[in-house]
Amino acid sequence: MNIETVFKQDEAKLFCEEVIGNQQIKAKISKLLLYSIVGSAIYGFSMGLFHSPVQALSSAIKVSCLFFLTLAICLPTLHFMGLLLGSKMKLTHTFTILLTGIALNSILLAAFAPISLFFLFSGSKYEFLLLMHVVIFAFCGIASLLSIKRNTSNVSQIVNNGQEQSSSTLLKAWFIVYMFIGTQMSYLLAPFIGKNEGFILLASEKGDFFSYLFKIILELL
Repeated sequence: MNIETVFKQDEAKLFCEEVIGNQQIKAKISKLLLYSIVGSAIYGFSMGLFHSPVQALSSAIKVSCLFFLTLAICLPTLHFMGLLLGSKMKLTHTFTILLTGIALNSILLAAFAPISLFFLFSGSKYEFLLLMHVVIFAFCGIASLLSIKRNTSNVSQIVNNGQEQSSSTLLKAWFIVYMFIGTQMSYLLAPFIGKNEGFILLASEKGDFFSYLFKIILELL
């Protein structure tokens, strides 16, 4: 399994068949974890450089934490609600499919790191950089969810002998929950870019991500 496997649609079904068949599952999970950690760390580092090298290192770690904490919160909901509705997937299979989406997300983020650095070294303001990062995260997140949807469909067909089990409503509802948990988690782990003069590991501000984003948009206008 190479880094491009998570992107290629023609290899997705074969990958899912191997996951269901427990073929080298530990090796697959290890590589997906590696791709996720390295990719998210690269982009997180590019975000934190706006403030300082210390903030860059902190952000590199926190972007990885953002993905895995969100996964830890949302994984049980999807898996056990799926079982309630008749899914035959094991917890390991659900975890691997979701981890594939996170790996894709992280690799895409790393691919956007040069753009992040370009605008950083061009002297862009904090408000612009924040909105740019939100847009990039949103784009990569949507691509990740589409990958999860595709792989879930493939797995459903495999475990149900070629007949896709209808679970689109559950998956769509879970996507909404996942996005809200992810955005709020990013707010709790902030700052990633770093606006204050001194280094702050975690901001003490209370509130939610969307209220803060709306405030930043008003300041930019």
